Amino acid sequence: MRTRLISFGILAALVIAAGFGVNQIKTNPKATVSAEIVQYATTSIRIGNQTFKVELALTLEQQALGLAERDSLADNAGMLFVFKPTKPMTFWMKDMRFGLDIIWITDGKIVDISRHLPVPKPGTKTEDLPTYSSGTAVDYVLEINAGQADKMKVGDRVEIVNSSHV
Repeated sequence: MRTRLISFGILAALVIAAGFGVNQIKTNPKATVSAEIVQYATTSIRIGNQTFKVELALTLEQQALGLAERDSLADNAGMLFVFKPTKPMTFWMKDMRFGLDIIWITDGKIVDISRHLPVPKPGTKTEDLPTYSSGTAVDYVLEINAGQADKMKVGDRVEIVNSSHV
């Protein structure tokens, strides 16, 4: 029994540390990951009558890089960040070259939307970049082109289509 409790305690500490690391890597000025080495699984996601083909950001490296260092994103495409267990999240637009909408999702529903987030001004210091927060615990965060969330609202259902990764 004592061994199980110790094992559970160690596992819980690792999960908490990993979750903290994910949240911090998106806003850590020293975190750098190259787009050339990161690979993503894909799936589709449906919100209302809109369907998006999304890359899945599952690992710390994928989540740290996100959509940074890209010149554009195809229409009806995006990136879905997966966070298990749910937790409040904070993102920034470091090294982004196009504007985004960020959809904050919990239990298959939109809980908030950060709309029309602009690209940082050239020369903005890392520590001066604005951050965007979920305001509540989320299990998914969807990034899509700015303006594509205009018809979405809090409470809309979000369906992940055919994915064994999430």
